[in-house]
Amino acid sequence: MVIFEFLVGGLIAFIVTLPALFLPVAGKKQNYQLFPLFCFHLINISALYALLIFMFGSVSLGCAVSVILFYIFSVISCIKYDILQEPIYFSDIISLGTLVKNPKFFIFSIPFIGWLVLIVIALCIPTSLWYCFSINVDLRIYALVLICFSYLGYKTFFIRYRITEPDWQRDVGRFGVLGMLIAYWKCWKEQAPPVPLSVKDGKAKADIVLVVQCESFASPSIFCDPKARNIALPFFKRAEHQAVARGSLLVSGFGAYTMRTEYGVLFGRTEAELGFCCYDPFLTAQRDQTYALPYQLKAAGYHTVFMHPHSLEFYGRGQLMPEIGFDVVDDCAALQSAPRAETYISDTTLADEIIERLETARSPLFLYAVTMENHAPWPGTPSEALGHYLRHLQNSDAMLGQLMKWLEGQDKSALLVFFGDHRPSIRGIAYQNKKRSTPYVAVSFPIKSKEPIVSDLTPAELHHLIRDFSVEFV
Repeated sequence: MVIFEFLVGGLIAFIVTLPALFLPVAGKKQNYQLFPLFCFHLINISALYALLIFMFGSVSLGCAVSVILFYIFSVISCIKYDILQEPIYFSDIISLGTLVKNPKFFIFSIPFIGWLVLIVIALCIPTSLWYCFSINVDLRIYALVLICFSYLGYKTFFIRYRITEPDWQRDVGRFGVLGMLIAYWKCWKEQAPPVPLSVKDGKAKADIVLVVQCESFASPSIFCDPKARNIALPFFKRAEHQAVARGSLLVSGFGAYTMRTEYGVLFGRTEAELGFCCYDPFLTAQRDQTYALPYQLKAAGYHTVFMHPHSLEFYGRGQLMPEIGFDVVDDCAALQSAPRAETYISDTTLADEIIERLETARSPLFLYAVTMENHAPWPGTPSEALGHYLRHLQNSDAMLGQLMKWLEGQDKSALLVFFGDHRPSIRGIAYQNKKRSTPYVAVSFPIKSKEPIVSDLTPAELHHLIRDFSVEFV
């Protein structure tokens, strides 16, 4: 009877979780392929169910917890898609520890009912474990056998359905979000590193190369709300008139995934070249050292500096940035007691710190700064949140004005590149379109009267633009 109870519990878990496959975990319009979808789901649920029974020795607990966990996962993916237009990836799971340590980045996105359910589940778990836990050896043997069969199922499935390139919109319909996550994780682990670049001999073309990656910087015109139309960005407009290059930066993330844009600009590798590393390229960036802009500019004689007024633990910047060629990695600790723009160090305060470093650093200098002021969440109702965002946006514009004014007053050649890492995601606010692009501008000093290159670039292409303006190859 134990084996019968074990099999029935697994069947119940499989059937009860089937509806979760059709939740809008990755958008409402999916081209479902039911055979691989159901097969992969059977393998996933069997593995989870068997693992829980092996741990706790209870069919009822294994069945209930596997169902609860699968629905929690599915609902979280729904919430993430609603905010960021992307499902959960394996890279999100890998980075979960850092996210949990910084709940302010996601706590606002979980509705009240969601927190209520999580609290109830958390309170019920200790009681359930105490009541249901058993030392039933037979159940654990059956669970171990099912784990082995699940492993064979994964092996067979990956042979039958080979994935050569990432396309989550295709694969969510074939494997489900959890199946896609597992399959992409496997492909990511097996992906070979790129062939190291041989750095060409070159010499510096500018005294200063200043790159500013501005948090959530976007044109106010992306919003439908009339209040956005009254927001002027005079310094960015002036920079566009004086630019050597300007246009739209074709970023892949919406409302998040700063590291994708940052990686593209720093390393110059396209998302197609990244393959399964594209979802969080910083996880494997240390092996791409020779592609990095600071690595190449350092070889050309530049002193290289990275500045970010926030914890360098995010994306492993504290360890990564020195490895890819930055001589100095500054978390702007001296600014932590400075006046803030609500939650974070203001962009204008950061501009003062950048200018102070520019005044004292030796030339030639490459400085890459990542701002923080306009990071979510923005408090209040949707309309109030938009108001906060627009105010911070004007501060970012003022920062650009400060930097341009200082560079104009120097008897030095310089290149200033300013761009947004992604558009903001403000719940309840309508957007003009579903585009993800942000503006970028590149200004050369001393300023010369000439027509700018107007072109839409990917972050990787912006990398090459910066390198070409900064280094004269021998």
